[in-house]
Amino acid sequence: MRAYHLARTLAEVEAVLATTDGDVLIFAGGTDLMVRARDRVRADTVIDVGDVAELRRITLTAGELTLGAGVTYTECLTDPVIQRACPLLTRVAERFASPQIRNVATLGGNIANASPAGDGVAALWALDATIEAITPGGLLRLPIRDVVLGPGRLGLPPRSVLTAVRVPAAVPREGAAFYKLVNRARPEHPMAISVASVAARIRVDAGGRVKVARLVLGAVAPTPVRASAAELVLVGRVPTPAVVADAAGAVVDAARPISDVRAEATYRRDVLPALAATAVDAALESVRSRETGHA
Repeated sequence: MRAYHLARTLAEVEAVLATTDGDVLIFAGGTDLMVRARDRVRADTVIDVGDVAELRRITLTAGELTLGAGVTYTECLTDPVIQRACPLLTRVAERFASPQIRNVATLGGNIANASPAGDGVAALWALDATIEAITPGGLLRLPIRDVVLGPGRLGLPPRSVLTAVRVPAAVPREGAAFYKLVNRARPEHPMAISVASVAARIRVDAGGRVKVARLVLGAVAPTPVRASAAELVLVGRVPTPAVVADAAGAVVDAARPISDVRAEATYRRDVLPALAATAVDAALESVRSRETGHA
């Protein structure tokens, strides 16, 4: 590293990017950066954006929640606007790392890391999130599926800065859940990386039939992946236990797991139906809870 810049505004970040040659690394919380440093990841210039207030905004306007890329997972867990408008991110934050890491880990950092096991990325996929970034060509807005392309791979031009995430706010008769499987002796241990995960978002109509279904799998493909076949099983039907079981069995069609230090590919595939059924049941229960005011 030749230079370190502590930025206070996005304008300062853009100025450094415009006047600096070589590789540039932008970070906020730095939780992933510390891990990457052990692998000797190097940059000529480091820009610290942790104090950029523009990246910490949380606004709800016209049914859309805008979260700055610097919003932390502690804020996802505790902010009342996020709790009300985006309960899925709150569910993720409940199982995300430790309090110390949640205090500094950011949505933007989780996206930029582009890990197949990134819990927040899977949730944002289920939320049909749109990513905003400042690029050399101007402001860019892309669906998250077009941003996270594979392990460590982002579909953004060089010298781009992730600035915000936009998600549709939750509406009546909509619920969400997030479940992940880990291989620690204590499965509730928050520090464990997902062996497999499922983010579920379900909306039902007044008659109790599923109107919208999003089932996104994490840690079982190069990126999070929608289980489209399973979603089709649910949409238009009353989600009886038999229908949920059929949908859960269909999630494996979307999985392309690998074997690694956390689990074998066959194990990941085998556990997905049970994990998906649990997530769908929990999402449906959250629909009932929101309707009765007990969410």
